[in-house]
Amino acid sequence: MKELEVLKSLLGSNFRYYVYDEAIIRVREDIKKSDFYKSKLNDLIKLILYRKLSKGEALSLIHNDANLVIFENTDEEAYRWLDLFLVNIVSEREIIPYEDIQSINH
Repeated sequence: MKELEVLKSLLGSNFRYYVYDEAIIRVREDIKKSDFYKSKLNDLIKLILYRKLSKGEALSLIHNDANLVIFENTDEEAYRWLDLFLVNIVSEREIIPYEDIQSINH
């Protein structure tokens, strides 16, 4: 399974049905419990941080797979959301809400 399919799986199975904090906790648990997800984590990080998605794909992930609305309908904003997603899933600390980044970036 390619990194993109793994990312779609994590987003779709968690963010479609759960509020942000609960979805992040569930993704953290998925990664801890699954050797498959653990083995793909570095590839997911590279996919997002190196901006390897095709044009429009980051936004599509947020809208279509995670079924979420973000502050701006741009790939740049979608990547902000995905960056925060990474921070939250690799951290054991308190979850940083997406709403908090609006004041930083705007």
